[in-house]
Amino acid sequence: MGRRLAEGPRARHRSWCPVLDSQQTFRQVSRPRGGEAAFVTRARERQGLVGRLRSPMVLPLLVLLMGLLASALVGVQLDRVLRNQQQERFDNAVDQAHADILGRMDAYLAVLRSGAALVIAEEGRIDRPTFDRFAQGLNLPVRYPGIQGLGYSAVLPAVEGPRTEALLRQLGVPGVRVTPAGARPDVHAIVFLQPLDRRNAAALGFDMFSHLVRRDAMQRARDTGRAAMSGKVELVQEIYGPKQAGFLIYRPVYGGRPTPADLESRRQALTGFIYAAFRADDLLNGIFGGQTRPRLHIAVFDDAPGPANLLHKSFQGDPAALAKQASAFTQRTLEVAGRRWTVAYYARPHGDLNSGRGIVWLFVVGGLLATLLLTGASWRQVQAHRAAEAEIAARKAGEAQRELLLGELNHRVKNTLATVQSIASQTLREGKSLAETRGDFEARLLALSHTHNLLTHTHWQGADLRQIVELELAPFRGQGAGRLHVEGEAVLLEPATAVAVAMALHELATNAAKYGALSVPQGCVQVRWRTREEQSRQRLHLEWVESEGAPVAKPSRRGFGTRLITQGLKRQLAGDVDLAFEAEGVRCRIDIPLVDAPDASTGWS
Repeated sequence: MGRRLAEGPRARHRSWCPVLDSQQTFRQVSRPRGGEAAFVTRARERQGLVGRLRSPMVLPLLVLLMGLLASALVGVQLDRVLRNQQQERFDNAVDQAHADILGRMDAYLAVLRSGAALVIAEEGRIDRPTFDRFAQGLNLPVRYPGIQGLGYSAVLPAVEGPRTEALLRQLGVPGVRVTPAGARPDVHAIVFLQPLDRRNAAALGFDMFSHLVRRDAMQRARDTGRAAMSGKVELVQEIYGPKQAGFLIYRPVYGGRPTPADLESRRQALTGFIYAAFRADDLLNGIFGGQTRPRLHIAVFDDAPGPANLLHKSFQGDPAALAKQASAFTQRTLEVAGRRWTVAYYARPHGDLNSGRGIVWLFVVGGLLATLLLTGASWRQVQAHRAAEAEIAARKAGEAQRELLLGELNHRVKNTLATVQSIASQTLREGKSLAETRGDFEARLLALSHTHNLLTHTHWQGADLRQIVELELAPFRGQGAGRLHVEGEAVLLEPATAVAVAMALHELATNAAKYGALSVPQGCVQVRWRTREEQSRQRLHLEWVESEGAPVAKPSRRGFGTRLITQGLKRQLAGDVDLAFEAEGVRCRIDIPLVDAPDASTGWS
């Protein structure tokens, strides 16, 4: 009575709480009322929160989280400041580089203006010696690096003829031959070019007006009276070595007079062009090649960026790919002599524009180290507590695992013993001699053992049907080639189904060996199976067919094997069995479900 009263409150408390049964599953004894359930839920939530806050792991985790958060916040802020500084340095470097290009191009335009002024000062009567003295006085290679040549293109009456030859003699270049040959209305041949090196000598006599890109720039210069720059071209001077992209700038000359006021007068008065030819790589390398520690990579495009418009790049590789990889990138346009360039600027990967970024990582690593040290100190305070909890948890887990294994072992041993008991009982009922009964009993136990071995290999997850068939037919493989034919797809049978099918196949094989196809040398046995879907369920159709064996007659009584096949499979596996004793041999058709089969024991009754 005292024990019943002492357990009364606990029993009343458990009467509406979930309890754990012997199968390790939860079951609800009674359904609590709504108010009580809400109250209990809130109470459990509060208890769980308090329990987590009291956990010995809270302090190290808080130290770690706070340290990581502080390091991350300061690191992000420091990174933002350094990025702003880096962007400012990059912008300043771009401004300086852009100004250098503009300044150099303005200097070249000034040279062209001085050349046009020379023609005006000479009242349009300029000749080769005069132009050579002027160009050599400029000392182009030293003072204006990057310019390929400074020249004069004269308007000629024709490609050849007396008037053309007379004008060339007047200009002091009687030996110049105009190219390309062929008659055309407008001819603008190069007659003067300095410095007169091997490259520039190849350009003398070339009619630049015959080339579309050059002609466009020359027409703009003629009509506006101002300098005009051409698009991307290949210079006539590219006669050896690696070729570079080039361009030209033209300054119109109207004899010995200033620029006429109206368009038609400018077109009538044009006598030639003072022009400059540039190799783009030489030009840009001349502007930036003297830098000891360049901060930028650059790419220059004629008009819009694109591979076809690329004039110069200071790096190897694709400009578009570098734009994605560089830490800083920008594009700016540049207007020179009426034509637009697009200049792309990239921060060099190891330049001083990227300096200072290591400070962020240094600070973050220092913060992480400090955080880890503090976390380790607090961790040591709870290490003993964690070890004790882990030991208790491991002990409980081991006990639970042992209980589970013992329960599973008990279940399978019971099933196996029930199966053996059923086999023994049915075998003894057949009324055979002791020796025959013993032989049949041992053979059936061996068949059961073989199936259990297959299931053991898969941890009782199932057995392959082909392996079961081959195992039962293995004793008859050596009796002659071609007697046994096995055909079917891969099918995995659950343990209960595997045992039942194996026992049935054993009985069929034993019967065939004693009385059927396997009792004579010429007899054959075919075992084939397939699966099909019926009403959203998979079913197995297995067929045992004997042929060319001893004459078969339907037995006068039903023995253990017949009952096992016809009744056992139908009752245990909810299947259909058709066992026919035909004249040509035994034929057995088995049709059983493969899914949602009844959870039957492997014992036989």
